[in-house]
Amino acid sequence: MTEIGLGFGSNVGDKVANLHRAMERVFATGEIRFLAASSVWRTAPWGYVDQDWFANACAVGETDMSPEEALGFTQSVEEELGREKTFRWGPRVIDVDILYLGDAKVASERLLIPHKEMFNRAFVLAPLAEIRPELVLDGRSIREAANAAGSGGLSRLAPPWRPHPVD
Repeated sequence: MTEIGLGFGSNVGDKVANLHRAMERVFATGEIRFLAASSVWRTAPWGYVDQDWFANACAVGETDMSPEEALGFTQSVEEELGREKTFRWGPRVIDVDILYLGDAKVASERLLIPHKEMFNRAFVLAPLAEIRPELVLDGRSIREAANAAGSGGLSRLAPPWRPHPVD
């Protein structure tokens, strides 16, 4: 099994509930075994800024999926939860990004792992550092990158999501 890091974002409707539904779906299928989730953070829009604020969180798990299988899986979760394609960095009910998949390096038209913008986004680094501060990707420390990015404009919005116990 390989560790996978996922980033979740929403700025349409009940943002926190959207993140929780996405995490529930991701970890309920057995494709990815839950390890940890960050708090939900309130963040300013990034890229296209003329839109509502976002709720963002990160989660990590373990999987046997290949990078392409993981991409198909995360996109199916987005589709199931009502994501509609609009425009780059536009409003979305849910976004599920693959941040890393073990030490895999993928550079294709459809997928870049580790996520190409991760080290430029405080809204990814802060929640990821909350659950994996010791992680090093591409020779860069998540803790150090999060500290350098700062937390300006970020605030904790909700406690971490946890899976429901199985009876």
